[in-house]
Amino acid sequence: MSLDDADAKRTARTKAIILVHFGGYLADRAAWQSFARRSGLLLVEDAAHAPGLPEAGTFGEAAAFSFYGNKNMTTAEGGAIIARDRSLRETIRRARSHGMTSGTRQRLDSRSPDYDVTVLGFNYRMDELRASVGLAQLKRLTERNDIRRRLSLYYRQLLAERCPSVMVPFADPWPSAHHLMPVVLPPATSRQAVIDGLRRNGVQTTVHYPPVHRLTFYKDIYPDCSLPRTEEFARRELTLPLHPRMTPASVELVVNSLATALNAEAPIKVIA
Repeated sequence: MSLDDADAKRTARTKAIILVHFGGYLADRAAWQSFARRSGLLLVEDAAHAPGLPEAGTFGEAAAFSFYGNKNMTTAEGGAIIARDRSLRETIRRARSHGMTSGTRQRLDSRSPDYDVTVLGFNYRMDELRASVGLAQLKRLTERNDIRRRLSLYYRQLLAERCPSVMVPFADPWPSAHHLMPVVLPPATSRQAVIDGLRRNGVQTTVHYPPVHRLTFYKDIYPDCSLPRTEEFARRELTLPLHPRMTPASVELVVNSLATALNAEAPIKVIA
């Protein structure tokens, strides 16, 4: 999301901006804070891709982190929310446990088992086993993020040498937790053919993400929504493997396989 586009789409009904640190690359903190202040909007971060970065969670009112199994640190499922305002944190705590005014432990430790339900709530509590896994993961987060950083740099070097037609989003020194390795394929390329070519070499890939407004639920609600830049990016985006157990040799295999797949896709030039 660009500042200009956000400004153009803002209406009197707009209450907040949700920023996504896509792939682990931080949004421009100063620029978005300034925009939010000028517009009188709340600023919320989707920081699911950016754990371990000191700036993540410092942009606005609150930030959400994900600890799903493919994230930089995991509890297998679940996540965490941080917020500046104490009353907001208390509201979130009530909402995560059925909207109840007290938890099981509080009721067992008190003289009264009574409680009230004050907001529409959910069952989003994290159990102790997942929390212990998360604490063990947290101790290795900095080390693993650094491995991801080095692998990302090697990816960029090899892609520039062997796949020059492939674009890598974000400037190299931009602050990042290096959660994903997204690339943008050349305009005329069949992404599915490239995916199939990589798979034949044992390289698994995925896509982050199909455009939300093109998914059935949202398309039914907003049938006239058009985001041409998002749609073009989503059509050409391909996410290459990136995780702490990879080695430089793994990166070389992926890039060489991508180069082979792209060459197989290149149109044949006929010289008359």
